[in-house]
Amino acid sequence: MATDTQESAPVSPEAGGRGARRGGNRRSKPVQFYREVLSELRKVIYPGRRELGVYVLVVLVFVSVLTAFVSGLDYGLTKAVLAIFG
Repeated sequence: MATDTQESAPVSPEAGGRGARRGGNRRSKPVQFYREVLSELRKVIYPGRRELGVYVLVVLVFVSVLTAFVSGLDYGLTKAVLAIFG
């Protein structure tokens, strides 16, 4: 079964397409940067107290499981190397 595809028109460098400049040496002023940071921080949706508790619990369980796994591998490989090379 064939699908129809549409060829997209080439985008000019002026429109941000291929060959467009990637920022170059252009820097914004510190005040403008600070304003943009604040506006982005206003968009952030922070978790509630209950969600934060769940996230902390999930991270602690995950880290504990991975720590136990790596410790088990370390113990097993140590025993294997000592058994082989004595």
